[in-house]
Amino acid sequence: MADEADLAFDSEQRHLSQALAAQRTRGGVLMPSGACHFCAEESEEFTRRLFCDLDCAADWEYEESLKRRLGLPGSRSVH
Repeated sequence: MADEADLAFDSEQRHLSQALAAQRTRGGVLMPSGACHFCAEESEEFTRRLFCDLDCAADWEYEESLKRRLGLPGSRSVH
């Protein structure tokens, strides 16, 4: 059973992941897809979440920023 600290940490991770993704997808909105948008891990939690954790969110953000700088197409997960 999760305690209050675990619940707060999970909530903070979800909020930060979604905020990062929303801020960086200027032309579209990153939507939950049933899998982590970075590592593709599948779980029912990903019907509400975009990434596994902050590491996946940060790695996705880094790759997307590199793609933008290089003029490459962005993630195909953006709708």
